[in-house]
Amino acid sequence: MTVETMLAIPGTLCSPAVFDALAARLEGRVRPVAADWMTAPGPWTVPAVAERLASRLDAPSIVLGHSTGGAIALQLAVRRPDLVAGLVLVGTGAHMRGHGDVDAIVDRVDRDWGPDLHDAILRRSFATPLPDAFGETLRAYAARVPREAVLEVLRSQRDLDLTAELARLTVPAVVVHGTQDATRTVGQARELADALPDAELRIVEAGHTPVHETPDVVAAAVLDVVGRSLTANRLRHR
Repeated sequence: MTVETMLAIPGTLCSPAVFDALAARLEGRVRPVAADWMTAPGPWTVPAVAERLASRLDAPSIVLGHSTGGAIALQLAVRRPDLVAGLVLVGTGAHMRGHGDVDAIVDRVDRDWGPDLHDAILRRSFATPLPDAFGETLRAYAARVPREAVLEVLRSQRDLDLTAELARLTVPAVVVHGTQDATRTVGQARELADALPDAELRIVEAGHTPVHETPDVVAAAVLDVVGRSLTANRLRHR
C-alpha cells in the first residue's frame, strides 16, 4: 500500500508537535511532514513562507494548514496550483476581517514578548487545558521563535485577502472548524468552504486546534481529501 505524503503547516507560535496525534491516526496511510517555518530563517510573510515551502514539493501533494498555516496553504495553492492536489484547512480563513483581536495581539507581541504572552496565546488555542508534558513542549518551542517572525507573519496575514482567488482553487478541500474556536466563528469557516469550488465543511467540538483536539475527525478529513484527489487524478488521465 502506498503511503501518501502530506505537507502540514502549523499556526503562529505553534510547534510541529501539534500534528503528532494526527500522525498517529494516519500511520500507514498518510505521512504528515510538518513544516517548522517559524524557527527557520525569514522573511516570514505569508507569501515568502509559501514560496519556501513550495520549493520542498516536487509533485502535487495534499497540504494541511492550521490557523496561519491555513493562510500559507491557500497562498501556496494560489501561487503554485501545480503542486497542490488537495487542501485540509483547519481553524483558518482567506482573510482576517472579523478576527477581532489580531491588532491587540500584534501590539502585545511588540510590547510584552516573553513566556507569559506565549502561554496566553497557547491557552486560547485549545478549548481545554493541555496535559503538562504537551504544554511544556509547546512552550519550549514558542521560546525558540523569534519575536520578529511572529510580528512579520501576523502583519502579513492581517493585510492579506485571498478571497478573490478562491474560485480558482478547484482541488478537493475540507474545512474543519471548532465550535469553541476563540479566534474565528463557524460562520467565517462556512464562508471559506462556500467560496471553494469543491470543499466540505466539518464542524467539531473543539477550540482553535482540532488537529490536536479532535485528531480522528481531522484524520477522516485528510483521508477523504486523499481519496477524492486520487479519483480526480484517475479521471483526468482516462
